Amino acid sequence: MLKLPGTLTAESFLDRYWQKEHLFMQHALPRVRPSISRNELAWLATLDDVESRLVFTERDAEQTRYVAEAGPFDDEFLAALPRRDWTLLVHDVEKHLPAMRKLFASVPFIPDWRIDDLMVSFAAPGGGVGPHRDNYDVFLCQGIGEREWHVTSEDIGPNPMASDDLALTENFAGEQHLVHDGDVLYLPPGVAHWGTARRACMTYSIGMRAPQLSDLSEQLSETEGRNPFYVDPALDVSESTTGYISPASVRRAMHLLHSTDDEFERVAVTLGRFVTETKDWITPDPLSEEDATSLLIELRRGARLAVHGMARIAFDDRNLYVNGRNMALPEEARPLVAEICARRRYRGSARAVETWRNLLKWMLKMGTFEIAETV
Repeated sequence: MLKLPGTLTAESFLDRYWQKEHLFMQHALPRVRPSISRNELAWLATLDDVESRLVFTERDAEQTRYVAEAGPFDDEFLAALPRRDWTLLVHDVEKHLPAMRKLFASVPFIPDWRIDDLMVSFAAPGGGVGPHRDNYDVFLCQGIGEREWHVTSEDIGPNPMASDDLALTENFAGEQHLVHDGDVLYLPPGVAHWGTARRACMTYSIGMRAPQLSDLSEQLSETEGRNPFYVDPALDVSESTTGYISPASVRRAMHLLHSTDDEFERVAVTLGRFVTETKDWITPDPLSEEDATSLLIELRRGARLAVHGMARIAFDDRNLYVNGRNMALPEEARPLVAEICARRRYRGSARAVETWRNLLKWMLKMGTFEIAETV
């Protein structure tokens, strides 16, 4: 877990800072582990199923501009990049390298279904993506190197001249933070920030998933003049059970959607399905009926299954959600599902498989697990 500054606890962090104001935390992660090397990040950026970008900083006397290019990239092109003024960003790193998911344990007080992905960026000196704001919370964990951040909650206007590819704001001074290995900067949604590498550096960004209200209700008007994103500034640490979507989360969505009490179940299912949806190019392959049945036999014999690195799992009091689909969850099966969510692995037994055959078979068919390893 992050080493919070002073006497700050997880509870007080959620109360004082979560979705309210930014917080700079020196030495919050003594060493960012696990980590990734520049060469490993570059290798990921050459793969077809990996979302990656390069952002080049072009400076002149009148206007600094930022030019973005989408991957995948040729390895020779990456090897020939200049010494300065560029940033390589790779999204969903934990889905391609599942060991990197351990970094999510740095923020155990945030429900893991709220976490979208781990984006890792390498910036050459002078590199950055320009001043901007995001619609989601993010914990920016600094690895090697040194980066200068400027942060402000003021209403900074857009600057369409700064990039044809990125939604950037005007330059601003704001509050300055010089971050080094192990420092963490938390940013709530809508807070403008601007990072520039002083020295070549690696940043690990734990970004949250912020559903748009229009994704949760087809009837929602785009002209209602409200914040269009799901928010939970009153999030409580008691809601952080791995994989669990609390009733309070559903009620927040209902409040934002102006739903009535009799719509609780509909909103719960819509929320659960949406927050477990996967991107098309990183969706685990479903299993056939025949293959799922064969794996159930292996599970009865004690086989071990690891949750697929690209799979998203969550559950609430009535349903299990896997990769954007759902099935009814018997109350007696909740401990089993909670354990699978927490450990991201499952070891079968004849008794458990017999008891929860339909549940496990459905999970197998949804692409929840990797291929089993027999004992």
